[in-house]
Amino acid sequence: MQHTRELARIKATQQACSTGTTAGQPKPLSFSQWFLQGIRNCEDKGAEFELLPGMVKITLPGKTAILTTIEDFEREYKKEYLSKF
Repeated sequence: MQHTRELARIKATQQACSTGTTAGQPKPLSFSQWFLQGIRNCEDKGAEFELLPGMVKITLPGKTAILTTIEDFEREYKKEYLSKF
């Protein structure tokens, strides 16, 4: 019985390491990972992005382009994304 519990614990630990979780909780993405993932998700929906010095130009299909700052994204990352962890 003890052997089975130990194997289950090892398996859970290995799975947590492979999925990027600790004690069942997901680890937050870095800002760069989060930013890139967000861009990729929007590109899949037809959005186009142009990175400018300190700015990002976002063009959605059939809409006027939006110009926003990297600081705006960093603020969203800290306030909205990281607050979930």
